[in-house]
Amino acid sequence: MRNARSASAMAPARRPRRGHRSPPALEWVEDAAGRCARATVVGSRSLLVENHTGILEFSDERVRLDTARGPMRVTGNGLTLQDVRPGALIVRGSIARVELPCPGGDAPDEG
Repeated sequence: MRNARSASAMAPARRPRRGHRSPPALEWVEDAAGRCARATVVGSRSLLVENHTGILEFSDERVRLDTARGPMRVTGNGLTLQDVRPGALIVRGSIARVELPCPGGDAPDEG
């Protein structure tokens, strides 16, 4: 006598739900290649910035970093740069605002 197969073994593979999209493959490739700047808030007074391409401006009230998509700006009070290494650094101080470049390539306005 043959054993009956379970209904789950015979069910077709599940398809992704409509409206549920994964990020485009090209964005994943760009991110994996280290071209997208990444800003991570660490606690209330630290910001880790990865994949920047250089420091454009630094003062105790503003830090501007160059990225592949345009300048990133951090504003606040008592800002300092720590753990500066190629492509990554930590901004510490009272961080009021972080402006990232727009995906379309428009940089934050100067002002």
